[in-house]
Amino acid sequence: MASRHRTNRTRLLVRGTLTTAVALAATGGALPFHLSGAHAETMAPQTLTINAPDRYLPRSYNLESAGTAADLNRTEVDGSDAVTAYRWSPATGDPQTVGKDPADASAERIGGHASDVVGVYTTADRSVELKDMKAGSAARFTLPEGQTYHGTYGDSVVTATWTAGGDVDSLHLLRLRDGQLTDTPVTGENGVRAASYKVLGADDGLLAIFVSGDSTGQIGLVDLATGKITGVLKGSWGSDHTQVVFSGTHAGWFDPAYGDQKVHLLRKDALNGTETTVDVASTYEQRSYVALVGSWVVSLRQTESYRNSDAPKDRGEPLLAAPMGGGEARTLLPHARLGGKYGLNPTPDGGVLVAGGSSAGDWAVREVGLRADGSPGVNSVRAVAPKPGTYGEVALAAGDLAVQETDTNYLPSLYKRHIELGGTPSAGNRSLVVEPPLSTDGTGGSAGSGAYALGDGAFAYPKGNGIVVRSNPDDAVTVAVPGSGRVVDASGRYVVFGYGYVSGFGQYQQYVIDREKSGDDKVLLTRTASAAAVWGSTFWTPGDTKGTVKATDLKSGTTESFSLGKECTPTDLQAVGRWVYWACEGSGDPVGSGVWDRTTQRMIDVPMGGELGDGYVVRHDETAGELQLVDFHTVTNVTSRPLADITGYLAHGYYAVDRFGGGVAYAPERGKPGAMRAVGSGVPTSSLAGIEAETETSLDSQSATDARWDGSWQLSKPGAPGAQVVIKDAGGNVVRELDAVQNGAALTTAWDGRNSGGAFAHNGPYTWELTAAPQDGQGAELKLSGAITVKGAGTAAAPKASGSLASRGSYGTVYDRDPLAARRENTL
Repeated sequence: MASRHRTNRTRLLVRGTLTTAVALAATGGALPFHLSGAHAETMAPQTLTINAPDRYLPRSYNLESAGTAADLNRTEVDGSDAVTAYRWSPATGDPQTVGKDPADASAERIGGHASDVVGVYTTADRSVELKDMKAGSAARFTLPEGQTYHGTYGDSVVTATWTAGGDVDSLHLLRLRDGQLTDTPVTGENGVRAASYKVLGADDGLLAIFVSGDSTGQIGLVDLATGKITGVLKGSWGSDHTQVVFSGTHAGWFDPAYGDQKVHLLRKDALNGTETTVDVASTYEQRSYVALVGSWVVSLRQTESYRNSDAPKDRGEPLLAAPMGGGEARTLLPHARLGGKYGLNPTPDGGVLVAGGSSAGDWAVREVGLRADGSPGVNSVRAVAPKPGTYGEVALAAGDLAVQETDTNYLPSLYKRHIELGGTPSAGNRSLVVEPPLSTDGTGGSAGSGAYALGDGAFAYPKGNGIVVRSNPDDAVTVAVPGSGRVVDASGRYVVFGYGYVSGFGQYQQYVIDREKSGDDKVLLTRTASAAAVWGSTFWTPGDTKGTVKATDLKSGTTESFSLGKECTPTDLQAVGRWVYWACEGSGDPVGSGVWDRTTQRMIDVPMGGELGDGYVVRHDETAGELQLVDFHTVTNVTSRPLADITGYLAHGYYAVDRFGGGVAYAPERGKPGAMRAVGSGVPTSSLAGIEAETETSLDSQSATDARWDGSWQLSKPGAPGAQVVIKDAGGNVVRELDAVQNGAALTTAWDGRNSGGAFAHNGPYTWELTAAPQDGQGAELKLSGAITVKGAGTAAAPKASGSLASRGSYGTVYDRDPLAARRENTL
C-alpha cells in the first residue's frame, strides 16, 4: 500500500560492506563516507509484534469417519493452504497420524465408516491394513488377484471384480478371521445382482449398493455378514449423487439430481411398505447431504464459495433437522461444513458428527444426538482453533498503521491501528477503514488496496479515475481526475496520483491533487509522469536539466534545485524534511543513488532501493536476507544495522517507513498467516516543524455560513497532547485559549469569535499563536503565529455560534464540534 512500485535492482549492503555505483559529485561537494556495521544491540529499540486476527473463514476440518470416541480427519495447517495427513483425533489429547502423507496422494487410500477401524490401502503392493484405533491393534492382507479395493466398513473390505468389457462382475466382502482371509461374494436372488462398485451408504451390518434385475427399484441392501442382497428400496433410482442413510428403524434414499428434493424413507422391516417423505432444500449448485438421527432427518447444503450477496454463509450453511412425521425444520447450527465421503458422518451410536459453529472463533467438531425427549441436540466434542489471518501491504504515518488484511474479513479490507514505539511498544485495537460492498455477482473484490498514509490520520487509495480519502468507514471523500493510476506520493492535503517514472510506455500523465482546493476540480497540476515526491507543500521532480532535481512550492511557486553529480534522470524521488532521496536506474543512464541534505547542501551516498525516513533509509537486501536500516542522520558518517532477518523477496509494499515519525513496520511473512512487526528506527528525529498550514485571516461574526475562524497545521511529526492556540488582541492580552485537536501529525482548531467569558470579541486585529511540544520528546517546542481580523461584532445580535469548540478525548478524537473539514468552503 505504501509501495511506490519502484524497480528494485539489487545493490549489496552486507553488514558493513557496500557494493554499488557511487554518486559523490554534488552541489557543495561530494561527501565520502565509511559504511560501518553498527549494531549496538543494547541500545536497539524493542520490536512490537502484532499477531494477525483470526481468519474470517473457519479452519478446514475435513471429517472422514467417526468412531466411538474419536474421528478420522484431515485438518488445514497454519502457514499454507495445505492439510495434515490423516489423523485419528480423540475428544481430548493429541491426534495420531494414520498412514503416510505421500507426495503421491494416490499411493494410499485411507478411510472407514462409523467404526473405530480404519483401512489403509497401499496401491503399490495392493495391501490393506486394518487398524483398530481403539484397541491399538492392526492386521494386514493382500487383495486376491483380479480384485480392486473400494472401501472399508467396520472390519469388512469391499472389493470388485470386472468383466472383459470393463463392467462390474461381482462385489466381494473380505475379512480376516483368526488370521485367515475370508472372501464373501455379494449375491442376490431372482436375478438381482450388484450393478456398480459404488457403496451409497452403510449401517451397522448393512451396505447400500446399486442393483439390477429388480423392477421395483435400483438400490439394494446387503447383509454384511452373509453378502446376501436382502431387499430393494421401492421406487428408488440412481445417479452420481444418490445417498442412502439409516437409523435404527429406517432406511432412506435421497437423490436431488433430477429436481427431487425429498428424502424417501422406508422401515427396514417393511421395505415394501408405505413410503414417508421429508422435504430437503437442495439445488444443482448447492446439493444437500442428509443423515438420520432417530426420527429426524438431518441435512446440510454444500457451501457456495464467495457468495458475496450473503457473505456470512461463506462460513457454511445452516445444519437443519426435520421430523419424519412432518413439521418445521429446526436449525441446529448456524454454520457447518461438509466433509468426508458421505458429507455427514454417522457415529456408531446413531448420531452424526459435523464441524460447525457460529464463526471461526466458535468452530468445533460437534455431535448431533437425541435428547431425553427424543428431539435432536448438539454437543461440542472438540474445539477447532481458528486459523490466523494474513497481512497484506502496509502503510504507516504518524503512528497510524494501515494494513490490507486479505482474509480477516469476508473480502480483503483495510484496517488501521495506532502504534506507539517508545520504551514499551504497544498497538491499539484495530478498526475498519473500508471494506468491499456485498455483491450479487460473486465479485466483491477488495477495498483500500494501494492505500497511502497522509500523515493527518487519513489514507488515500486509488479507485477508478481518482482517489478515495478516508480515515473510517463513514468519512470517505472521492476525488476524480482525468486519468487512472496509483498514489505515487502524498503528504497531508497533497496527493500525487497517476504514474511515476515509466520507461518505454509512452507519455503517461501525473496529477497533483490538492484536497483543500475549492470546487469539485481538485487537480492542481497535470504533468507528464516522472519520479516525484511531495513533503508539506514542496513538490520534487526531475529538473529541467538532466542530472538535476528541482522543488516547487505548490503555494508560493518558489523553487530550489540541486545537482546529482551524475548525468541521469531520477527514476525514484522521496522527500522527508531536510532529506531528499534519489535513484537513477533508467535505460542508458548511469546507475546511482543518494540523499541530498538541504540543510548542509551536501550529498550522501546511500544504497538503492529503500524507503526514506527522517535521517535513514530502510531497504530489504535479498542477498543478505535482511531488512536493513541505513543511518545517515549525522551526515558525516553512514552506518547500517539489520532490523530483521527476512529471506526471499520482500516487496516494498510489505514494509513501510513512518515519514512523520521514527517507526518501521513490516510483514515478514509476505501475505502468509502470521504476525506483523514494527520497531522504532533508533535514529533521532528532526525538530518538530510546521510543513504546511491553512489558517483563515478573518472572522465575520455576522456570517450566516461560517461565523468562525479555522486553522489547520500539518506537522513533521506528531505533537504531544496539550497543544494550544492562544488568541490575543492588539494589546497582547489573551482573549481565548483553544485546544488543538490532533489527527496523526496534524492539528486543527476553531474560534467562534468569543472571549473566555463568552462575549463576542470586538472588531479589530488579533493574533493567534500555536504552541506544540514534540510527542517523542526530541527537539524544541514548536511555535507558529499569524493574524486575524475580526469584523461584524457589536453591530447586531450575532448568530449563535457553536458552543463547545473542542475537547480532547482519546487519540485523534473530537467531541461536541462539527468536523473542521465540514465547515470549510475549500475542503473536500
